[in-house]
Amino acid sequence: MSHILAIDSGNSNIKWGLYRGDQWLKQGNVFYKDVFNLEDEFINLPTPTFIIISHVARSETKNQITKLISLWPSKPQWLSSNNFRCNVINGYSDPSQLGSDRWAALIAAWRIEKQPCLVINVGTAVTIDVLSESGKFLGGIILPGFNLMTRSLLSGTQLTNVELGRYEDFPVSTENALQSGLIHCILGAVDRMYNLLLSSVNLASVNCIISGGSASLLIPFFKLPIKVINNLVLEGLIIVANDTVGNSEPS
Repeated sequence: MSHILAIDSGNSNIKWGLYRGDQWLKQGNVFYKDVFNLEDEFINLPTPTFIIISHVARSETKNQITKLISLWPSKPQWLSSNNFRCNVINGYSDPSQLGSDRWAALIAAWRIEKQPCLVINVGTAVTIDVLSESGKFLGGIILPGFNLMTRSLLSGTQLTNVELGRYEDFPVSTENALQSGLIHCILGAVDRMYNLLLSSVNLASVNCIISGGSASLLIPFFKLPIKVINNLVLEGLIIVANDTVGNSEPS
């Protein structure tokens, strides 16, 4: 039985996992500046028969990952978005422009839901993407994540010595006003995209598939139906890998 190594190389972190059969054998996560720490992890892994990678960030990081996976003879597949994959239709005006991480997440979400849904990833950036009843990616939005919004506020105002506080419905301190504002900003965007999706389909409600390193900051405040999926991009990469291997096998 084959071992699949999936790597999600994002703006801030590199997530990876080794998959065999129908389960993850091991998963890990490192900050992009610590990518070479993966060598100690990878050298002890079973040799992967298939390597699949989503990379959306720095060319330097891509070169570092390429060097790391040269440990093994398998030629990696660097995922790129196209018109159609694994029953998902890419509705972007230029399908190749869609980030491979969003593409993998959409593929995973469709496999989970097989009906209209929002696909939300809360990381360095927040993406809120829409899948239709036919598995078509209708489009989506991108906004700054928690850290980017915080840095923007602190660098563009006089709030230089203020730290983030806690959420309040009606904040009565600057610290809590900042934290509550960030949460309201992202949740407000989710609510609007949710309502836009409902207006385009004949359903009373749909699920929100949510993932990402900062998702836990939002989850307590969700009023919409949600499914929390850890490492949604990695899950999508495995679906693509199995589809690729299956289609390449002789009949």
